[in-house]
Amino acid sequence: MFDYADPAGRNFLNNPAVAQLFRQQRQGIYNAFAKKANSAFTWIEAFGQLAAGQVPQLVSVDWFAFPVTATATDKEIDKKRLLWQDEYVEWRVELKTNKLSRVTFTTEFPEYFEAFAADGFSALVAAIRDAQPESNPTVEDLFGPAFNPDAVPSVGRINQFRRRLPNNPWNNGEKGILCLTQQFNTLSALFNLLTDCGVLQAQGTPQNTCGLVGNSCGANRSSDPAICAEAQRAVRGKLGFTLRDPGGVRMLKLEGDWKIKNNAIDINNPAENEGAWVIDRNGRRGVLTVIQGLTLGGAPLVTGTQVSRVLRVTADLLATPEISLPEWARVGNESGSRGPDDVH
Repeated sequence: MFDYADPAGRNFLNNPAVAQLFRQQRQGIYNAFAKKANSAFTWIEAFGQLAAGQVPQLVSVDWFAFPVTATATDKEIDKKRLLWQDEYVEWRVELKTNKLSRVTFTTEFPEYFEAFAADGFSALVAAIRDAQPESNPTVEDLFGPAFNPDAVPSVGRINQFRRRLPNNPWNNGEKGILCLTQQFNTLSALFNLLTDCGVLQAQGTPQNTCGLVGNSCGANRSSDPAICAEAQRAVRGKLGFTLRDPGGVRMLKLEGDWKIKNNAIDINNPAENEGAWVIDRNGRRGVLTVIQGLTLGGAPLVTGTQVSRVLRVTADLLATPEISLPEWARVGNESGSRGPDDVH
């Protein structure tokens, strides 16, 4: 099994049981989607077995966090995260005296925390406190009322934790935000998008492939068409590709014209930003603290949605000429392949 890394860069809090559970789950999803017939998306292990001298290329697809599908005001987008925030980025705002004081963004998928839930309540609490040091979650917070996590098998804890996420106060904004929860922001959706868009289309261009693959791609989003186009470029260019480990979405930077008390700053530079912007957890979590005099484009900070317009995020792919892949990982061999376990 591939040695999948902790996506948050936390070494699974030195918990080998959680690391094993996470890697088994991640192996399952790569394996399931790599078997998609005629898709250039393939197993990540294949990139460790390339033809002599071949080095995989990194292809990063980026977009802005602002949910272009939202037909709502900025304040409504802030408040109704599970309805509108659909670009694989979600956020929580905090107010002081009715003014914006902090915005916390996340791109973490629930599967990471599910691995801790599978190990047990105490392991899950440790993971949540690692992301939110001020948290003190209870069993009811994380699993709902009348649920005994010790009385069910690991899959029961996983399922109940996942179902509870919209009502979990450490995730739904009441006390904090933990991971992606909006219905379209799922890891399976990301993998499905890559695999379906990695099937060669006889018509159109890479840029309009999103409209040709049905529900796999949301054509009116920012993320999906960009990712889909890159997958189609790969298959048209006879490249095999995969989602680089650790798979997911990470924050790159804030763009825009930022100032503190009318002095221009590089908001992404800790030496200049006075702690106003911090990206943590391997790019999966970003916190903007609205310090005195902080402005964006000459305007005061009022909503998290305002900031989302300039927050650039990315998904990282690995690509290589298909001919350099091992035979079992090439387009057309999916149905009969046992993937990395194939022996030739």
